[in-house]
Amino acid sequence: MPVYLCASMPGTIPQHLKQPISKTVTEIHCHATGAPPNFVHVFFFDEDKIPMLQVLWGNLDETAPVQLYGNIRSGRTDDTKNTIITGLRHSVAELLQIAISDVSMATRDIDAKWVMEGGELLPEPGGSGLA
Repeated sequence: MPVYLCASMPGTIPQHLKQPISKTVTEIHCHATGAPPNFVHVFFFDEDKIPMLQVLWGNLDETAPVQLYGNIRSGRTDDTKNTIITGLRHSVAELLQIAISDVSMATRDIDAKWVMEGGELLPEPGGSGLA
């Protein structure tokens, strides 16, 4: 946990940029939340999954060539979420050399009690135990 999904139109994200994007997602999330890097998971999908992801998340510009979706633990502040969203949109746009308006993003809060990492239930953000 967290899980970030990146859906894009064909050819928008070259294979050689997927690792740098994953690294950026991890760094921004960890900086904003204090979570350890090994907790962050990033998956890439082609455009055929965009309709399904839109149903699950909604609130995104369906015409954006790159769409980011983040499942993050509930309890994160609006400032933390804004830091993640703004940072990821800017960084991904920069890496892909596209306009920030071509990168859409939303997050969804997931209760910590529904998430396990390394066989352990995650505590609420800021709680003792796992970060």
